[in-house]
Amino acid sequence: MRRWIPVMLLVGALAPATLVRGDEAQCRTEVPRLSPEEYLRAVSLDVRGVVPTVEEYESIAGLPDVPEALIDEWLRSEEFAQRVVRRHRALLWPNVENVRFVDFRRRLGSTGTGAAQRWYRSSQTTTTAIRGANVPCDDVPATFDAAGNVEYRIDAETGARIEGWVEVSPYYAPTTTIHVCGFDAQTTERSPSGRECRTRDASSDPGCGCGPSLSWCDTNDVQLAIVASFNEELERRIAAHAEADEPYTSIFTSRRAFVNGPIAFYYRNLSRVYNDVPLEPASLDVEHMPALDYTDRDVWTEVELPETHAGVLTSPLYLLRFQTNRSRANRFFDAFLCQPFLPPAGGLPFADEVEAREPDLQRRAGCRYCHAILEPAAAHWGRWMMQGGGYLPEDSYPVFRPECAECARGEETCSSVCTLNYETRALAPEQEPYLGMLRAYEFLRPEHEINVAEGPTALVRDGLADGRFTECTVRRTAEWLLARDLGESETQWASELAGTFVGSDLRYRDVVRSIVTSDTYRRVR
Repeated sequence: MRRWIPVMLLVGALAPATLVRGDEAQCRTEVPRLSPEEYLRAVSLDVRGVVPTVEEYESIAGLPDVPEALIDEWLRSEEFAQRVVRRHRALLWPNVENVRFVDFRRRLGSTGTGAAQRWYRSSQTTTTAIRGANVPCDDVPATFDAAGNVEYRIDAETGARIEGWVEVSPYYAPTTTIHVCGFDAQTTERSPSGRECRTRDASSDPGCGCGPSLSWCDTNDVQLAIVASFNEELERRIAAHAEADEPYTSIFTSRRAFVNGPIAFYYRNLSRVYNDVPLEPASLDVEHMPALDYTDRDVWTEVELPETHAGVLTSPLYLLRFQTNRSRANRFFDAFLCQPFLPPAGGLPFADEVEAREPDLQRRAGCRYCHAILEPAAAHWGRWMMQGGGYLPEDSYPVFRPECAECARGEETCSSVCTLNYETRALAPEQEPYLGMLRAYEFLRPEHEINVAEGPTALVRDGLADGRFTECTVRRTAEWLLARDLGESETQWASELAGTFVGSDLRYRDVVRSIVTSDTYRRVR
């Protein structure tokens, strides 16, 4: 948080320049400490995100300094927890507004206005599949035959099957009724072709509809509500950590999560109708999820996740924001270990024609400098679906799946289980031995296979063991509060802060307190 001081005040406050004799003359300016009023404002903005009240200014009138008890009170406030949340938004980049959670073929649109408005799955792919043309239904009540099937007429011009509408109370507005085209209002669990209607594979099946109360379809507003709910869920995790003053590592190891109405509804009804970003197999116990309705958007319930979870590092938002295991590892290394993957000094070496075709990035010239570290690190997310957020348990997703190897060699069509989670294409001869293997195992060294089983929490443990995690946390936090990079002359101070951080059992509140009460912070302008 930058703190702007009037130019004339700042210039007048500077001490005279001092000439220091040595090999070369240097001009050194001593920056004075902030006045109590300036300091009060600075700490309040950084710790609470607001300026002090008039009463708070009056409370320090005549005092030589801001009482540390007041700073401690602010650090225990809900406002500080929200500042921690905001800080971690900047570290985690949790923006998934471009992610579609539900198959576009299940998106409901409407035609007509007022009493003539009818809702239907408006994707051209779906309407053509169920009616034979890209058209909606008629504005008349639907009729049914003796078996309960929707009756229709054949349009003379297009040859399309045109039905009437059914009155439905949708899950997203249960106190209202809307007119839904008959084919889209079907509630059958399984179509005549044998497909399970609540799954993605049945999205364009004429024998399937949107289910009871339209529970297997969505609207644009539903999509926005689901995105907003997963975003708030991540923030609630971080805020809960800050409010409870837990060890900082709990953000990355805790099994705490939160569920509201849209999230619970999504897992129960829509997660199997995903649009290329599946959260299936679900990474939490859907069967025992809190009994919340979709409309319970402001009702949040805390749940405990299985042992396989690693805090925010396996949260739906993190997994969908970084959809490859490499990108997941890369963000963690950069944000929390201060170890960005950068090319060597002088740039990447030239790769000859043979080296440039090497598919193993741990061996390819130029790439191996980073990927020798990045590939083993990425394997820690090996049991989490890429281009999605589902968890792949070993009992149902073994390291090698024979049918995926067979389909990869053209013996049959690959299932979505194979194409999403297993190696089914070999673009180079070196990849052929990995066909049918879980994607995380391609080119993975035997000594690194343990990383898949250990999960992302092992990266936090390793970072703690060698000091990278604590040192990076202190540096990132200090640079946030000082609004500048740390200089070489502040290395010792940062080391002392890291010691304080470790000594406090990794309490984030304590490291923030150490920084804002330091002489370095008191001289920030």
